[in-house]
Amino acid sequence: MRKIIYLFLFISLQSVAQNKQVLYDFNNLPQTLLLNPGAEVYNQFHIGFPLLSQISFQGGFTGFTTYDIFANNGVPINDKIREAINKYGKAEFLETNQQLEIINAGFRLNNNNYLSFGFYEEFNALAKIPRDLVDLFYEGNSVIGRHYSIKKMAARAELLSVLHVGLSKKINKKWQVGGRFKIYSSVFNANSKQNSGELYLENGTNNIYKQYIDNVNFLLQTSGVFFDNTDVITQSYIQKKLLFGGNLGVGIDVGFTYHPKKHWTITGSILDFGFINYKQNVESYSVKGSYEVEGIQLNFDPANPETYWQNLKDDFDNQVVLDTIYTKYSSLRPIKLNGSIAYSFGRPYYDDCHFSKELDTYTDKMGLQLFSTVGAVHSYLAATLFYEKRINKYLQTKITYTADPFSSTNIGLGISTHFKAFNMYLAADNLISLSNVYNAKSANIQLGINFIFNKKN
Repeated sequence: MRKIIYLFLFISLQSVAQNKQVLYDFNNLPQTLLLNPGAEVYNQFHIGFPLLSQISFQGGFTGFTTYDIFANNGVPINDKIREAINKYGKAEFLETNQQLEIINAGFRLNNNNYLSFGFYEEFNALAKIPRDLVDLFYEGNSVIGRHYSIKKMAARAELLSVLHVGLSKKINKKWQVGGRFKIYSSVFNANSKQNSGELYLENGTNNIYKQYIDNVNFLLQTSGVFFDNTDVITQSYIQKKLLFGGNLGVGIDVGFTYHPKKHWTITGSILDFGFINYKQNVESYSVKGSYEVEGIQLNFDPANPETYWQNLKDDFDNQVVLDTIYTKYSSLRPIKLNGSIAYSFGRPYYDDCHFSKELDTYTDKMGLQLFSTVGAVHSYLAATLFYEKRINKYLQTKITYTADPFSSTNIGLGISTHFKAFNMYLAADNLISLSNVYNAKSANIQLGINFIFNKKN
């Protein structure tokens, strides 16, 4: 049990969130359809460069930075640790997401709808760490009357693959809607949520201190972490699990684009509304109970001390029960919400990248985007101001300013280039922290290569 908890925390903490604010609705890239299946698509068809159409790394920690602890500023490290802990909130969280597109393609149907499909691998992890556990780790259970609760402690980590197919449909000049169907295949999953219980210390009667474990209810669910003796964990084994040999689930994305007036655009999407059913290599742990001890009373028979220690262990095991569970379980996917409003201006612009000239397009666009995640472990909201500029037919840029739980001064930049059918893009944020990456609380980068064709290519 202890080894698995350490493994779970190691997976969560070694990875460094899922808001792709620079890429969202940017330059009609094929990848924007994964963020909004109702995004407008102008090209005739596209195909991403295999394994290079999107490489994405995102993550951050809201608590403190590496620089807070290890800065060479003459302050003793113990003082810096104490200051970082003093600034720690009631519960901070660490989140990471990594995606690798293996296949991404799409084409326009005869009825002018756009069909897209693909396959990608994704790793995500999130750990919500309450202040009580940080203080308990740093100070130990030494403060009389201080209750250390595990109520806000929650975490998850998962490696999975996603096969998807989507359709973007133009209703009229004002409305474009779309949907995407997904099949998930989970290689491994570990999650712990809705925990409760406290640890605390009081003055004793027969001894100096009396320690309590009060109404602890902890559950760690895992699937794919444990293996049969016949399983050999190799690269081919993991690839087999990614190709729908793991635990399966389904989900949907829905989205829209709406033009209420000539220069205005409103978009929105709901992503990963679905679940995964875990039934392979399932092994979960439950800890329930209460216990109190007022020191160790050494009143045992010296000729047979083992009996005392065994009785003490049996008493603890009877009151705090550790149970191993092999029952299958299901888990909802963390839902992601996107929405934006934008105003286009500048001179009208049309080029070879547009399939249709019916829509009014301009060289400049600015607006506001909102992003939120809704999950069992943690939920949060981010807001982004953006400005998009088409430099010429070869180059388009996007600048963003984002306020989220990680930072209120997050500047991002996106660049997309087009040379005939060849497209290359790069999007990154938190650029201010590049001067001192150790002082950054988050990082976000996406890059890729596509081939985008229209009637003239």
